[in-house]
Amino acid sequence: MKKIISLVVTILLSTYCFAQTASFTYQSANGLFCSPTTVNFTQTCTGSPIAFSWNFGNGQVSNAPNPSINFTTGTYNITLTAIFPNEAVTSLPQTIVINPAVSATLSADKNYICTPGAINFTASSPSTIISYEWTFGDGGTATTTAPTTSYNYAAFGTYTATVKTIAATGCFATAPYTINVQKPPITASVTPASGCITTVANFSASANLPAGDNITNFSWDFGDGSPISNTAAGINSHPYTVVGSYLPTVSITTAGGCTNTYNYPAIAYGTPPTGLVANTDKLIYCGNETPQFFATATNANAYVWDFGDGTVVTVNGNNTTHKYLTLGVKNITVTPLFNGCAGASQNLSITIQGVIVNFNYSNTCGNKNTFTFNNTTQGNQSTILWDFGDLITSNTPNPTHTYPPNGNFTTTLTVTDNVTGCSDTYSAIIYTATPTLTNPDLSICKYSTTTFTINSTYTNPAVNYTWNVLGQIIGPNTTNPFALQANTLGIFNTNFVAINNGAQYCADTIFLNNGIIVKGPNISFTMPTAICLSDTLKMMNTSVPFLPADIFTTTYWNYGITAANDTTFQPTPTKYTVAGNYNVKFVAIDINGCKDSLTKLLTVNPLPFLRIIPRSDTLCEGSSAQLIAFHTDNILWSPPTNLSCTACDTTFANPNTSTKYFATASNSFGCSVIDSTAITVINNFTASAVTTPVFICLNDSISINVLPPNKVITWSPTTNITNTSTYNPTVFPKVSTTYTATLTDSVGCFTKTVPILVNLKMLPMVNAGPDKFYPYNSPFTISPIYSLNTASYSWNPLGTLDCTTCPIVNGRALDKQTYFIKVTSDSNCVATDSVIIFVDCKDANIHMPTAFTPNNDNINDMYYPLTRGIKNIKKFIIFNRAGNIVFSKSNFLPNIKTLGWDGTFKGAKQKMDSYVYVLEATCDTGRDVGLNGMITLIR
Repeated sequence: MKKIISLVVTILLSTYCFAQTASFTYQSANGLFCSPTTVNFTQTCTGSPIAFSWNFGNGQVSNAPNPSINFTTGTYNITLTAIFPNEAVTSLPQTIVINPAVSATLSADKNYICTPGAINFTASSPSTIISYEWTFGDGGTATTTAPTTSYNYAAFGTYTATVKTIAATGCFATAPYTINVQKPPITASVTPASGCITTVANFSASANLPAGDNITNFSWDFGDGSPISNTAAGINSHPYTVVGSYLPTVSITTAGGCTNTYNYPAIAYGTPPTGLVANTDKLIYCGNETPQFFATATNANAYVWDFGDGTVVTVNGNNTTHKYLTLGVKNITVTPLFNGCAGASQNLSITIQGVIVNFNYSNTCGNKNTFTFNNTTQGNQSTILWDFGDLITSNTPNPTHTYPPNGNFTTTLTVTDNVTGCSDTYSAIIYTATPTLTNPDLSICKYSTTTFTINSTYTNPAVNYTWNVLGQIIGPNTTNPFALQANTLGIFNTNFVAINNGAQYCADTIFLNNGIIVKGPNISFTMPTAICLSDTLKMMNTSVPFLPADIFTTTYWNYGITAANDTTFQPTPTKYTVAGNYNVKFVAIDINGCKDSLTKLLTVNPLPFLRIIPRSDTLCEGSSAQLIAFHTDNILWSPPTNLSCTACDTTFANPNTSTKYFATASNSFGCSVIDSTAITVINNFTASAVTTPVFICLNDSISINVLPPNKVITWSPTTNITNTSTYNPTVFPKVSTTYTATLTDSVGCFTKTVPILVNLKMLPMVNAGPDKFYPYNSPFTISPIYSLNTASYSWNPLGTLDCTTCPIVNGRALDKQTYFIKVTSDSNCVATDSVIIFVDCKDANIHMPTAFTPNNDNINDMYYPLTRGIKNIKKFIIFNRAGNIVFSKSNFLPNIKTLGWDGTFKGAKQKMDSYVYVLEATCDTGRDVGLNGMITLIR
């Protein structure tokens, strides 16, 4: 395989481009490489790379120049590949170690001591720990290399001790432990806590002790002056024989030296009260009255009253009251107490008679100021009187009454029992109103606030409102007036509020007399929720005014990239340069100043990274090229033909013809990028001569050529050839020669040679003889000498010889003439020679007329020399009689009329007269001659 352009991937430092190197530094976020941790990488490459490809050895990759990656425990081979503008690639591997996390637990020989003292701490960790840093919660600290330590707590309190275990790697962990230094909490009880003497009170006590400790002594002080009683158990009994109130205590002592004291609540004991006297202010009560009760007994300091209707109360004083809710005979029992010691009880009996008045009511939903009353009075209702509070009364047991439409009316039911003479009353406030709902707005902008007001509403303190306005339901609440932001476009013709006064009232629904239009821009637009970074965001604005006449006066977009807005109505297709989340917002303002906006979230997903090396390559037919794709996602090569792998990072291409290969990388977001490389294939070729062999005559030349064209070509030998590096050179060998063309393609893949033989043919020979001189008009003969291979003859010029194809020719000497003989051999080679026939140069060969007539009749108008055998007129001068020159010319050819004298001098015609001429000339033979004479100008 011959590969012309090779991909060079340098590992570590490039040998050909040392200024382009990959390098990086890294540091964990907390400075320690302890699991789990985030490691921040910083590329420090030289040579300005254009792309980066990181592989972190844990399944994670990145193309950012300075990524941050999360690691757990392990050893990871990190590779940074840097790609440079000249397609050079350098890679740097480094190994990082993420140390195992350190864990720690802290324990102590006890977590609770009941007196200040020492605690022994023990730390443990599965890691190898080299140092322990202790804090004990009370300001004390220590550092040890052993996992145990002891600390003495000097005061009561609750403390959090902490150990920091530090491994050789620098990784560490902390563990807390809570220590309680407190007196033992005592739980105690006594029964009975009150009663009659002599009473034996049973005491019990227990305490929450540190582990391993126990109470060695309970010390009881019963509060009555008796000696302190010490027991080993937490129970004790003590008789109380003297009336009084006592404050007993119990103190404990533990084997560990801990102490504490518990103060019992006060206990009291007495004797039964005597001489109980109990009565009421009367024995019969009307239902509307509240009976009063009295009791007194010797030594009594409390009384228990049972009122016979399920109500029992203890009263410290001598009197009390109780209101009955039902009629009938009530049996009452009263018991005196002295320090909880009960004396003999006494029974009383009273009668509740007459009536106990009550009623309930409700209004009618059809007429909300009309109420129906239900009389629930107990007893004999001899007379009934309803006072509705609006100057109207009624004696109907269960009346229906229509109140004035607005007001608060205290309605009172009075019932009298004529048998007992008792009467009772019950009142309730009735609320009526004729509320109306108003709003000042007929139309408002969306998101503006409008206020609904209930006029002439109910004054019931318990009233509340449920609002059904502008398409919203709010409440119940007690707000009036009620301000509401309009959040929905629409024509709201039905707006109302439901007024609720309580269970006795039908809800009062009040409608707004006018509709309200919530107007403004109806904002909507379509857009994708996510695009790829390579995509163009295309959206369609479908926003319209809610009311067609309310045209938009201002619209603008913000695409979340900059603060600048796009004021077009239809959004401009937008490209994003950075992946991320963007708020796309459209704002419209109509002719009323109503404004609305809509914001949608756009996610711009990142593109995969992809870079193909090499960008292009040239191959000889039959060889292959290594193609490397640097990427971070799935990859697919195309076209698949002549590729070793279509889904690999590295593939080998061996195309038969020039091919452009594409790699497509696709990521998890469905985004893809395409990169390409062009492989030029140099195909093999066949070379041949256009014509071979070729034949030429000596001293001739010929073009030789080969196929195919457009190759690098070299000819040899290099003699007698016009150009050795071009197609179609001309060769002129002196002997028969073989010329060889060496053809090579542009990159040197293939080389071919083609020989071309150039044969030299024999030339004929001809000798026309020496030049000859003849008198004017004399005959002559030319007899050349020819070689034996002469096959044909050709003379020229034509017309002056008696034969143009004869070997010997005859002619007449009329002027100097060169005659050429061309002979052709029997192999078509040509030879030539020439001979000059001169006319003798004598005066008779110069004719000068004696007169001329320059009258412009085209006959004899010019005076000039007529010659034979003259090659050049050196001088021709004409003088007038005064000896003045009227014409002069030199060095010109003879026999040319226009070069003669036209009879003028300086543009003026000369007169008829005789003139003198002087002539000097050069013969064809080279001899100079002269002549002078007279001429006559005739007009």
